[in-house]
Amino acid sequence: MALQPSSRLPLRLVGRLATLVVLALTLSSSVALANERIDKLALQLRSAEDFRVRTQAALALGASQSKLAVDPLCGGLGDANATVRTAAAAALGKLALGGSECLEQRLEVEAAAPVKSALKKALAAVLKAREPAFTADTKYYVAIGKSTDKTGRTNGSVDALVRRGIASAVEQEPAVLLAPRQETETEGKARLAKRKGVKGFFLTVKIDPPKYANGSLTVRLEVLIFTYPGKALKATLPMKLTQTDTAPGSEAAEDELIQDAASRAMAKFIAKADKID
Repeated sequence: MALQPSSRLPLRLVGRLATLVVLALTLSSSVALANERIDKLALQLRSAEDFRVRTQAALALGASQSKLAVDPLCGGLGDANATVRTAAAAALGKLALGGSECLEQRLEVEAAAPVKSALKKALAAVLKAREPAFTADTKYYVAIGKSTDKTGRTNGSVDALVRRGIASAVEQEPAVLLAPRQETETEGKARLAKRKGVKGFFLTVKIDPPKYANGSLTVRLEVLIFTYPGKALKATLPMKLTQTDTAPGSEAAEDELIQDAASRAMAKFIAKADKID
């Protein structure tokens, strides 16, 4: 639909608006085409009969500069052909947008030496790309340990919810920098040694089973606060949230409360961090 001049808008402004609309449509179209190409390459990597086609698809995904390529490439690490597995690993390393977990998992079971070498190089590249960005505002460097999940779930979803909640609380806090998930204590020590004014903390979260009573859902968790490195326990921080009008067994409601509780607990920790010695 063409933009018509208005008595309330100068013609110059109308022209600029029209240009912005065209740019927005062009960008949207470009993104859609890029996503379509990723989907096509992912399908080739997953199901092409010729291993050479799968290899080329993996390499093309590695050059895509798209985070959408990470999952297909992680899948490619399990290909029956060693050349394809090597290409998928190299592609993840070139992409450097994630995939450290699947690279580590594959390293544990990979038997072919050339593939193992590619996996190690890729893992190093991915971890290096995730080097934490300290700034002049950074006061607290926080490593997050694996959650202790007592909810009864076995798929790791609760730990992911906790991490998302923590990340959301930190997003607008320039004073807090989260350590990379796969960081070793030695790496953390080396990074903090260069930044004398930054306090290091290690947090783990314990989540109790959700409780349903009188139409309400209650979620309780506790944050254990340690020094970092060293991991000497310094404090605990409980958090409880209740949601009314909730039917028993509502996993969606549980997810929402767990993530929200983790976010609020993290915000509370940030407010108290200066007083924790």
